[in-house]
Amino acid sequence: MVKQVLSEFFSPTRLYFVCGKVYENGTYANQVVHWFVQHKLPVVPVTPRGGVVNLMDNSITRTVTDSQELAIQKSISDGLEVSPLKSRIDGISACFVTPPAITLTILNELKEKKSPVISVWFQPGSWDMKCIKASEEGLKIPSSRIINDCVLVNGAGHYRPSSLTI
Repeated sequence: MVKQVLSEFFSPTRLYFVCGKVYENGTYANQVVHWFVQHKLPVVPVTPRGGVVNLMDNSITRTVTDSQELAIQKSISDGLEVSPLKSRIDGISACFVTPPAITLTILNELKEKKSPVISVWFQPGSWDMKCIKASEEGLKIPSSRIINDCVLVNGAGHYRPSSLTI
């Protein structure tokens, strides 16, 4: 396995997507969305059912944002299309908190849509070797930018502040 470079997931001009059960307060995916907001990184939550993430449910998030909620997009493609930042980004980084089969489906969709994916971060339990292969071969992501770690535990030590504001 190639050494993961966690800092390559982040960039001052990157747009981030979190895929998973982001709509339900307290789920791991929801906590990951809050982590991005707390670090003032432009994040788009993604789940097929859409909806909103209530940002006021988290006492820390409440202190760093004036926004009450964050719209959930039904796909990464939808989120990229409606983002006011799309013309100012160097690409996207996707964080997965989904079962491996769902992760693989999303990765294949990203390949079909020719999405500008720079890096992926697979949370524990969200990947298998098919996901790694789809990232490397399908999306042409260098193996050093395919992260399989916990962003809540190790993200803060490697993230770079964003220069993008919404």
